[in-house]
Amino acid sequence: MKFLLINRSHRQCRKQILLVIIICLAIVTLFTHSFANGPDGEERNVVTVRTSDKDVHHEILFNEQQVIDSALENNIKLHALQTNSIIAEHRVESSGFFENPELRVSDVSTRYYTHDFDELRVGLRFPVPQLGQLGEEVQQARVELWERKVDQIRYRHEFIAMIRKSFAEVIMYDRLAELNQKRAAKADERIRVIEQLADIGERSVVYLMKEKIWQSESRSDYARAVQYQELARKELMAWSSMPDNAQLVVEDLPTVNQDVDELVAIGIENRPEMKLVEQYIQLARNQKKYEYLKLIPWFSFIDLSYHWEEKRVYDWAEFRAGINLPILNWNQGNIKAARLAVARQHDQYAAVRHAIEEEIRIAYIAYKDMLLDYKNFKLSSEELITEAKTIIEQAQLHKTLMPDELLELEWMILDTEVLLAEKRRELAHALSDLYLSIGIEDHEQLIH
Repeated sequence: MKFLLINRSHRQCRKQILLVIIICLAIVTLFTHSFANGPDGEERNVVTVRTSDKDVHHEILFNEQQVIDSALENNIKLHALQTNSIIAEHRVESSGFFENPELRVSDVSTRYYTHDFDELRVGLRFPVPQLGQLGEEVQQARVELWERKVDQIRYRHEFIAMIRKSFAEVIMYDRLAELNQKRAAKADERIRVIEQLADIGERSVVYLMKEKIWQSESRSDYARAVQYQELARKELMAWSSMPDNAQLVVEDLPTVNQDVDELVAIGIENRPEMKLVEQYIQLARNQKKYEYLKLIPWFSFIDLSYHWEEKRVYDWAEFRAGINLPILNWNQGNIKAARLAVARQHDQYAAVRHAIEEEIRIAYIAYKDMLLDYKNFKLSSEELITEAKTIIEQAQLHKTLMPDELLELEWMILDTEVLLAEKRRELAHALSDLYLSIGIEDHEQLIH
């Protein structure tokens, strides 16, 4: 019997060991399977791929609107101005309400503890605003709100115009760096050609010295273009999250087809200064009304109370009120000031409108001048470049021009493209100033 128990205990021990081994194998298998799968349970294969530097490099493209959105998001001052506007909106919501009443308890003494209850008076005192005071306070809060909004909106528009100009600067200097690099290379090649021609007597030494001076100027122009390119990119990167190696998308500049009167009407509608002057005019009217109503006798407070008295058979309620009597101060100075402010409200509105209209007209004239110059020069330069390329092809085919003259024609093409890039920058700046004067952020607002 004892031997059977021992054998049975050994068999149970072996079964337990076998069970533990099976569990361990299952855990290892599960762990290995989970390691080979992705985070979503999909099977993944670990593959080592050798990539070249060309495959690793990815070109990052940014258009103008992306740079503007990024700069607006990173602008701390703009966020602070937006917060000020939100604060002013909350203050408008809290303006124009009656003040809370005051709870008053009187005729309370220590005799309540030492002796029996004697008497008690409990009441509410309501401060009464003067006639027209609440309307004047609400309008004053609205004026302060629009002052904050004008600061916010105008700073936003000025900042967008600055980013547009900076974007145009980077595009121009990127183009100038590329063109001046080609010009410097052409100058080096032309020097080598002229040196060969000078050796065989086809060109003089004086001609060669002039070319060396042009070569030095070309190298200097290229060095300046690279420096300005770096500075312009750093300035744009300081406002936006654009990386250093980003490529800016060169898009065609939109054309403003509206005449100046239509733009003036749009500017009057969009510029926040017009909304602010309207609020000032309404404030002047409310203040005039408020100053006149001060001459009317009106409540200063209302007091409602209830009395309990032990010695009396009945309790009673009581009503008290205070009334301001305009006997000593007839408020004539404030009334005259308010009347004068209302009388000049049309002049104030007309002055702000005229200033905006003048600003739009000046920006419109500058834009039209830049647009005409850019279009005419672009058309003539395209014809010139096409003609120069045709001459170069024919000269290379028939050997009608000297090698240095062919290089000079190619150099002339590069100079023309440099001027075209500079005129595009000037047109982009004029367009940004026109948008700023109208009070819009992009061209879509002109269409709609």
